[in-house]
Amino acid sequence: MSHPGIRTFFELDSGAATPVKTDISNFLDGVTPSSDTDELDGTTFQPGVAQPIKEIIAGFSTRGMSLSVKWTPAAEAFFSGIEGKTGLNYSYGPLGNETGMTGITGLCNCLSWTGPITTVDGVVTGTAELRASSRIVGTYDATGAVTPLP
Repeated sequence: MSHPGIRTFFELDSGAATPVKTDISNFLDGVTPSSDTDELDGTTFQPGVAQPIKEIIAGFSTRGMSLSVKWTPAAEAFFSGIEGKTGLNYSYGPLGNETGMTGITGLCNCLSWTGPITTVDGVVTGTAELRASSRIVGTYDATGAVTPLP
């Protein structure tokens, strides 16, 4: 079954000395997760093998999220304030953040903020690039926290 993306929830640390998660859902019109794993050559010598096989093993993984932002002065202040910050808590609910819905949470770093981006025939936008240093998939509980799947 397909689901509408309009209910997507995204909460991110403000980068303040005392971390404060901020619901930034109303700034966003797109969340694009990514995952990239290095390929390592684990091949060993294969004497006497007619058709040797290369063995590729998984190396380091890089998980990221690209946030597409509808620019406002408030969005500019928020994202400018976290650009370059590390260890930010995030919570992502692709279907929303009601009890029982899937939630993805963890820590991330804000690599960059690009905005405002303007065109003569469009709305003003921006893009924030995040890299996740941890990722836990679970479900939202009644307090709004994500309980990991068993």
